[in-house]
Amino acid sequence: MSYGLADDVVIVTGAALGIGKGIAQAFLDEDARVILVDINRENLLDTVNEFKEKYGEDKANELMVDIRDPSGCSKIVEFAIESFGKLDVLVNCAGIYPSTSSFEITEKEWDNVFDLNVKGSFFLAQAAAVKMKNQKNGGRIVNISSTASEVARPGVAHYCSSKAAVKMLTQVLSLEWAQYGIRVNAVGPGLVETATLIATLTTEEAQKEHKEKLSYCPIRRAALVQEIAEAVLFFASDRSNYITGQNLLVDGGYSAGRVFQSKTI
Repeated sequence: MSYGLADDVVIVTGAALGIGKGIAQAFLDEDARVILVDINRENLLDTVNEFKEKYGEDKANELMVDIRDPSGCSKIVEFAIESFGKLDVLVNCAGIYPSTSSFEITEKEWDNVFDLNVKGSFFLAQAAAVKMKNQKNGGRIVNISSTASEVARPGVAHYCSSKAAVKMLTQVLSLEWAQYGIRVNAVGPGLVETATLIATLTTEEAQKEHKEKLSYCPIRRAALVQEIAEAVLFFASDRSNYITGQNLLVDGGYSAGRVFQSKTI
């Protein structure tokens, strides 16, 4: 089932691994052309080479940029134009999730979370929107938020605050840019079965903690990366033409309320 994204030009940040990689691959499966952005050079090159072998040399290109630097955000947009001639979609997926007690968070750690999760997303969206406005064909921006944008978690005050900021940023930009045909939405994953997550489940304690987390989810499993990518494709496609300013939580029902029974439904 196609989303009608063939030949669209898409920027995906945080694309070297995990959810970002899955989103980039989903667009390539739709015959879009994708700029993969990350600061992890080795993994970025491995992913891009994998995609070029599978989809063709002219379908994917990579750029190693730190989006915490606003000047780097402009470089990403210009690189997309130089590579493929236009820009249709931006997916702001790059982010970090450190876990630290609120008594111990330092100013440096707090700033690092906000610089990447919020400032980077804003200035890249700004640079992309300027180009989309000038193209006069509109565009679509999808921010990756989190269930943490709406449901508090202990030990991640900076992360929860940053994702709440991403949610509000999505709403504000959707209001400002709708007149230019630019739709701005967010997808908020819950627990996702990435390779990084699986790699942490090597001890009985880690597996027990993972099962406990799943016990709070009515569907009782982690999301597949592809399921997060499907929501992004929807917001990037014409099927969501009348939707903007929304934060769609793809979380198996986690944010709807608490499930107290411990047995499998």
